[in-house]
Amino acid sequence: MTVQFLLDEHVGRVFERVLRERGYTVLQAKDQFGERTTDESLVRWCASNETMLISNNAKDFERLHRKLDHAGIFLYYEQELPDTDPEGLARAIESILEQYGTDEIANQLVDLGEWYDWLH
Repeated sequence: MTVQFLLDEHVGRVFERVLRERGYTVLQAKDQFGERTTDESLVRWCASNETMLISNNAKDFERLHRKLDHAGIFLYYEQELPDTDPEGLARAIESILEQYGTDEIANQLVDLGEWYDWLH
């Protein structure tokens, strides 16, 4: 099964490229939907398309995680992390997927920072 991610609008292209190089299907929210899509629309689209969401917008997505079903939401709290260490963050994602698989990640809110710190 191919794992697909949707990157929220502030997740950079370098991290997108690193995930693609590791074999994931990666979409950028701003490319897919334009600049002004609501966070709730993103979560609903991800649920319908079995796509995991990656964002640093914790305030909104923590609330939506409790409200809506989804394929999994990965949050990081250190804004620069995808740009300063995209390989390290990608390793964190791979570790999570190896540990839990996509089925167990569904409807879970995953703190990428905790996994990143644990691996480093």
